[in-house]
Amino acid sequence: MKYVLVAEDDPAVATVIEEAIRDRLQASAETIANGALIVDSIAARRPDLLILDVGLPGLNGLDVSELVRNDPANDDIPVLFLTASPEKAETARGDHQIIAKPFDIDELVRTIGRLVEGRTEPAAA
Repeated sequence: MKYVLVAEDDPAVATVIEEAIRDRLQASAETIANGALIVDSIAARRPDLLILDVGLPGLNGLDVSELVRNDPANDDIPVLFLTASPEKAETARGDHQIIAKPFDIDELVRTIGRLVEGRTEPAAA
């Protein structure tokens, strides 16, 4: 089963994301509200996708992304920034996707599905 690690400090948003992942993608999901805890979580269980909010307490999403990209064991984990600050997410190093908040749940589910399957580009229509 695919596993998605979600870094989101808003409990309502985290719940919506987790339920969508579980119900619509039949994948497992875990939410962490503090960026400083993400690296330990990745060490315990490597995710198929990392969803980051830029504005996390502890380490922000950009810092977490940088730590992941600097670790050869994890630098290939797909990263999706789900953030109210997409312009900040654009500055992140390495390959990543960005969805701005507020987000469309259908677009989010399609993007997560694509990324956990290893496809970075949308399928041709």
